[in-house]
Amino acid sequence: MRRRWVVLIAVLALAGVAAGTPLALRQVGFFRVRRVELVGVRYLAPDSVIAALALRPDQNVFDDADPIQRRAAALAGVVSAKVEHRLPGTLRISILEREPVAFAPGPDRLVALDGEGQPLPYNPAATGLDLPLIARADTALVRTLSVIRLADSALFQEIDAASRGPRGAIHLEVGGTRVLWSGIPSPDEVRAIGAVRRHLASTGRRYGELDARFEGWVVVRRSTA
Repeated sequence: MRRRWVVLIAVLALAGVAAGTPLALRQVGFFRVRRVELVGVRYLAPDSVIAALALRPDQNVFDDADPIQRRAAALAGVVSAKVEHRLPGTLRISILEREPVAFAPGPDRLVALDGEGQPLPYNPAATGLDLPLIARADTALVRTLSVIRLADSALFQEIDAASRGPRGAIHLEVGGTRVLWSGIPSPDEVRAIGAVRRHLASTGRRYGELDARFEGWVVVRRSTA
């Protein structure tokens, strides 16, 4: 019985030391944050991300990371953020950014939009983004482009512009040709267009328009050039 009490006291003592260690180490200068690693940042300006973290000059890797994580996650264009520490003095910030799918004209430059039509604080000149152009933040157009980006990235990369036609039709300008849908396409409908494009390319047939407004059919119209 006495041995059991000794073991229990030793376990409790070790647990207390472990619980108090981070608090004690926050006072040790050796663990002051000297480096910040950003992971997943492709579109946001790294300097603006680090500034938004609002790290103190004496920030310690053992300080509570929750406030830093909340500030990172609150940035426009960020879906989620995670903060980890690497001893002795590095903070690793992993960020998941919102994917841009289109450009629309803004007051002084093109504005990147996500799949919901929300503006993103991405600088086209700094990021080198190459996105389809739309006249305004149209929900149907950005959702269409979002579906295409996920279902057929090769097609998405070739889209120059997207617009609305009569009765809500979707018009895409794709490298000198046009693709038509009656509305927001499904992933299968996007893949069907991709298959038709690949078949036409493999046979060397020129075309000007792919019309997918008819359920289950893709009408190929010749190029007038």
